[in-house]
Amino acid sequence: MAIRRGTNLLVVHVTATPPAMDIGAREVDAMHRAKGWSGIGYHFVIRRNGKVETGRNLRQIGAHVQGWNSVSIGVALVGGVDESGRPQDNRTPEQTAALIQLLTQLQKTYPHAEVCGHRDLSPDKNRDGVISPDEHIKACPCFDAIPWARANGLRAANIRGYWDQRAPAIETLHAPDARTAYLQRLLARAGYAFGPIDGHLGKRTRAAIEQYQSWNGLKASGAFDSETAGHLRKRFEEKAA
Repeated sequence: MAIRRGTNLLVVHVTATPPAMDIGAREVDAMHRAKGWSGIGYHFVIRRNGKVETGRNLRQIGAHVQGWNSVSIGVALVGGVDESGRPQDNRTPEQTAALIQLLTQLQKTYPHAEVCGHRDLSPDKNRDGVISPDEHIKACPCFDAIPWARANGLRAANIRGYWDQRAPAIETLHAPDARTAYLQRLLARAGYAFGPIDGHLGKRTRAAIEQYQSWNGLKASGAFDSETAGHLRKRFEEKAA
């Protein structure tokens, strides 16, 4: 399996199994192999009783969030749906305590890693700066991981979800964007110079994007539009599985 290039995100998931289904990393591994994957996609699985089990090797690229696998660690809580298969936040107190402890340890190991939920990385289809419920690819992890992380003293990703409907403060408007920073890294790997990787779509970054687009037969928008982002990711990201 390919090696992860960095650790920018700690992504919280659920296994989408009912609370009565007490499974662990071994069962999740079998479920993922049944899908044709090479093994379990998550790096950690937290059982209903709070026991933390190791999944995929931490050095390896996971298979848990498309487009972000090479720069993230996936942590899955067993559960996440009710007995009818509908999304439900059914974390046990033991799981919550174990999740806080695990994420705290991981942030000590990876000082730049920030916490978010799987659904927080859904595409912002209407580009209004908010990942709203109608844009969620799926409900996972069935709770708002970003404000939860902040409330528990963890570093959280700067992604505006539906849980924050207030107008962003001035400093938020100018805060680095995780998606932009990641795509800047890919652009730099392609050999285009634009200055520091800072998460901002400045004049030099736009110029470098236009150069990349021109050389690769893409529309010269000067922005990380969906076509350009897809082209960069296809070029540099190994297929996760």
